[in-house]
Amino acid sequence: MKLILCIIAAEAMTQLSCKAEIFDDLREWIKSLSEFTNGLLSCPYCISVWVAAFTMLFYIYWDLFGIYFITFLVIHRVSNFLHDAMSAMLNFKIDQILKRL
Repeated sequence: MKLILCIIAAEAMTQLSCKAEIFDDLREWIKSLSEFTNGLLSCPYCISVWVAAFTMLFYIYWDLFGIYFITFLVIHRVSNFLHDAMSAMLNFKIDQILKRL
């Protein structure tokens, strides 16, 4: 179970580091440091390797502090997934109603 939670958390950290608007300024500054950091933060696949390595620290130190950070990220990611699923269902339902009119 810990491993599954860590995988979800790594995916959440990857998305946050590559795409979250709140980190735009920080991300652009880090990208400007070198070609390596620019390439790294421009590619979710590339950064996911480093995020997975970082996530392993939380897996190893689970009882000390890992559970808190991982749980925070998992709640964030699952809530985003549920939000997207609910939006898709509502849009489908609205489309069905509009087609009847």
